[in-house]
Amino acid sequence: MNTKDLVEKLIISGVMIGIFLPARLIFSFYFSDEWIGSVGVVSAFAILLFVLIKNHKLGKFGQIFERQMRKTIGGRTGKFAISFSIIFLALFATTLILIDRGYTVHQEDKELFYQEIVENENYNIENLSRDDLNGPIYVDGPVLQVFSVVEYGLSISYAIVNDITEDWLRHILIVILVEQIEVVGLLYFYRRAYRPDTQIKINI
Repeated sequence: MNTKDLVEKLIISGVMIGIFLPARLIFSFYFSDEWIGSVGVVSAFAILLFVLIKNHKLGKFGQIFERQMRKTIGGRTGKFAISFSIIFLALFATTLILIDRGYTVHQEDKELFYQEIVENENYNIENLSRDDLNGPIYVDGPVLQVFSVVEYGLSISYAIVNDITEDWLRHILIVILVEQIEVVGLLYFYRRAYRPDTQIKINI
């Protein structure tokens, strides 16, 4: 990879990150409190960007964008990008599920940990005895038992962090999760649109 190619990739990455995530956050915070209200925001910006570039409305940036899309998204790199996006999608979804379990399945233990860690000035986790806690929900099998312990710890930890941030952690994760779903779709769309044998002309 030469210096020019690297600079172009950094420009595209910076513009995409600088537009899409702030756009969704601003829309979510100021126009719609519900995450469902922000669905389609990133897609709308991305498709508008695509239309403007196809009609040569963005000048030099449009040329750089098309060149990089054909070199990266349209090739093997595009497969890796889609794969990593799906992995991140699963990660964010899992985190949200764990937060929810911290408030439901492990709520009593979460409250005890929260009181001892956050509200007690003389913080000492050893003050909590096993008799005070319900503990993990064990299932048969050593692997599943390890999974139960990890799930228990992460659920309570994420729920406590969400309490400390006044539900901002969950809100931002939902916003990012919805964006990630759209990103997977857009990567697939761009991959199809910027294949070497694809010619799409859109007049506006």
